[in-house]
Amino acid sequence: MQKHQRLLAVLESLDNGKPIRESRDIDVPLVARHFYYHAGWAQLMGAELPGYAPVGVIGQIIPWNFPLLMLAWKIAPALAMGNTVVIKPAPATPLTALLFAEIVAEAGLPPGVVNVITGDDETGKLMTAHPGFDKYAFTGSTEVGKIIRQVTAGRGVKLSLELGAANRRLSFLTMPTRKRH
Repeated sequence: MQKHQRLLAVLESLDNGKPIRESRDIDVPLVARHFYYHAGWAQLMGAELPGYAPVGVIGQIIPWNFPLLMLAWKIAPALAMGNTVVIKPAPATPLTALLFAEIVAEAGLPPGVVNVITGDDETGKLMTAHPGFDKYAFTGSTEVGKIIRQVTAGRGVKLSLELGAANRRLSFLTMPTRKRH
């Protein structure tokens, strides 16, 4: 990650429109530290987490905001614990995820350990309906999270759903006000 930090910062700024200074000075260094931190987990797994085993194949769907950081937050712990990953970035922000796939290939990860698929909502639907996943991690709207839960119900698939940013604002607007005495 550090070797490619300049290119990552430029692509992150192109991906979501944030200032290059923020990508260069905040996002990319945080991503590198996140991978270092989880590399430590991988080294300590046997001693500190006895009895734990990899989940298997984890499908991860990330939103448009903070695309590189979201990728790191999802992929680093999954890899550290011995899982394989299929990640789908938001349709508008695939650039850093695609570069990340090149970086891990260059670093020597075996083919198939990290996979990046791009596409729109239809791609996400196909991914969550696929029987080859042991877990899904999704960050996004409550509405889509409910759909993912319905699609995966009864399949024994583990889920991590981080939901609600857009809907939370709406719920605050529709909540009844309390009278003060």
